[in-house]
Amino acid sequence: MHGFSSNFPHGGPGVGLLLLRLAVALQLLSDSGLQAVMPWWQLLLLGLLILLLCLGLLTPVVGAIGMLYQLLQLSSGAAGATALLAIAIATAAALILLGPGAYAVDARLFGRRRLPLPEHAGGEAAVRKHLGE
Repeated sequence: MHGFSSNFPHGGPGVGLLLLRLAVALQLLSDSGLQAVMPWWQLLLLGLLILLLCLGLLTPVVGAIGMLYQLLQLSSGAAGATALLAIAIATAAALILLGPGAYAVDARLFGRRRLPLPEHAGGEAAVRKHLGE
C-alpha cells in the first residue's frame, strides 16, 4: 500500500512516533472528560479511536478522524478548553503527516518487504536479462 505511509523508522524516531500516537490518544481521552454527558455512540467512537491509535492501526485515517472530532469540539465552543483543543489538533495533524512509525501494526501490515530472487534461473545474469537491463 504505497503512499499510505512510506517510512516506518526504528529506534529513537520510532519511539517518538509511538509517544506521539499515545499523546493523541490521551488527548482524545481527555476530550471525553470535557463534556458532562456524552451519547453512547460518541463514547464508542472515542474508545475505538483511542484503541486504534494505541495499536497503530490505520494511523493516518484514525488521526484524521480524531482531528476532525477535535475541530468539532473546538467549533462547538467547549468551555475554557480552546488552547488544549488547538494543541490536540496540531498534534493529530503532526501524526497524520509523520505516520505511525515502526512500532505499530501498520508497519507490520504495510511495511517494506524483502523479496527473494530465484537462485535456479541462472543467477544475476538471468535476472538482468529478465528485467531488460
